[in-house]
Amino acid sequence: MSISHSRYVRCFWTGSLFLTNGTVMPIHCTHISTKMIEVEAPEGLQGSKMVKLELKAIHEGKTATLKVLCDPQLDVFNEHNKHYIKLIYHTISDKDLTFIREFSDYHS
Repeated sequence: MSISHSRYVRCFWTGSLFLTNGTVMPIHCTHISTKMIEVEAPEGLQGSKMVKLELKAIHEGKTATLKVLCDPQLDVFNEHNKHYIKLIYHTISDKDLTFIREFSDYHS
């Protein structure tokens, strides 16, 4: 399977989003693929052009803390009074990418 292969699936992992102004906020993932992730957060991006994302991931009894630098693509205030944020991976380790690929392949 090539790295360009990207299944987009529902995800309920939790974690933290680190903004460039020093703000850290709790998030939860709504959708994930090997290229991008969508999260819901209590606040918006506040002008951050790049963010750090840490997710507590679990799949088939295996756990991992995924650490990814992301480029924000969208920040929309949604009907749940939260910010829906779409992020594209900027820097991600092969190990974390493999974990996401296994998760998305299993759930698609």
